[in-house]
Amino acid sequence: MPLKCEEPGPVQLPLGKVIGKRWKIIQKLGQGGCGAVFMVEDVRTQSKAALKAESNFVAGGSVLKLEAQVLQRMKGKKFVAQLLHAGRKERYCYMVMTLLGLSVEKLFHRCHKEFTVSTQVRIGIHVLFGIKQLHEVGYVHRDVKPANLALGLKGRETKIVHMLDFGLAREYITRTNGRVEMRREREKTLFRGTTRYCSLNTHARNEQGRPDDLWSLLYVLAEMRGRLPWSHLREKKDIGKSKAATSDIRLLAKCPVQMLDLPKHLRQLGYYTRPDYLLIYRCLSGILTTYGFKFMDPYDWETRMESPKSKKSKITTVFSKIRSIEDTSGEKTLEVGTSGCKGTVETEPTAEDNNGEEEPLYKEEDFAKNEIGF
Repeated sequence: MPLKCEEPGPVQLPLGKVIGKRWKIIQKLGQGGCGAVFMVEDVRTQSKAALKAESNFVAGGSVLKLEAQVLQRMKGKKFVAQLLHAGRKERYCYMVMTLLGLSVEKLFHRCHKEFTVSTQVRIGIHVLFGIKQLHEVGYVHRDVKPANLALGLKGRETKIVHMLDFGLAREYITRTNGRVEMRREREKTLFRGTTRYCSLNTHARNEQGRPDDLWSLLYVLAEMRGRLPWSHLREKKDIGKSKAATSDIRLLAKCPVQMLDLPKHLRQLGYYTRPDYLLIYRCLSGILTTYGFKFMDPYDWETRMESPKSKKSKITTVFSKIRSIEDTSGEKTLEVGTSGCKGTVETEPTAEDNNGEEEPLYKEEDFAKNEIGF
């Protein structure tokens, strides 16, 4: 939801300007409403970071202040952008955070708007972990979508999808005199989120809780294998009707059949119910195991294009291993396909190739432990 601003345009910071005696403006990365994002360089270490600046005249309160609060709460968590600095000037406030790479939205377009199951499922596990970490510090995101997911820039982080943009997040707990409690569910709320990916609960203007972030994740994952049934619609009302009328089998028609367990679980949850993150993780990681996918395999955007003849041979070989799967009703086929960015997969040597086992990024306990107690 765009910000309303009492002053025209976003914050303008000239290239070369040093903010807070430390952060030199190198490049403008984007803007919207009253805010802008810049690449900056630490004048002490020459390392790069991202600086978000927001006008102090934002109607309705500071989004940047909320983002800084969320990042501060997430400090020290693995695979999370870290808050490096925050400050306030006369006309704008700013925060500096870890610089991330390309968004999943841009990578998806590079792959002609379709990912393979291997890429889809691994992204799903990364985002599930990010969502759980956010929930464990007491916030719901309320705007999970491809544009708010991005790769890291260095080393192993380039294989990991990070969550970002917490401007619509809401704290679902309260802390009073050392006591932590869940906030009461409001009967009616303003719409917050992105219509294409939000839950039916959000369409109804009900309070968003932890399950709503996971519904958004489900829709994001479904879209990675094909167009969402409501992608051609524009009005919130029409999109909501389409979501309500779409069966799980149709929504997940090109996804592994195991994923049908996810919407079944989400429908059992209410605002006060803790999602079973471990159940969802086991579902997604089980797909990787079933089809022999490895966490550090190249993603679709990392594959090297090859000639049509050899490409056809590769696809035939993969389909001989992964056949289409019929659901229990026998009325619909859920395919595990190989479309998306097609090409030769040039795999890098892994620990497993050296008679060892690939070191897992996540463990079951990461998804089982309940740090917040709700």
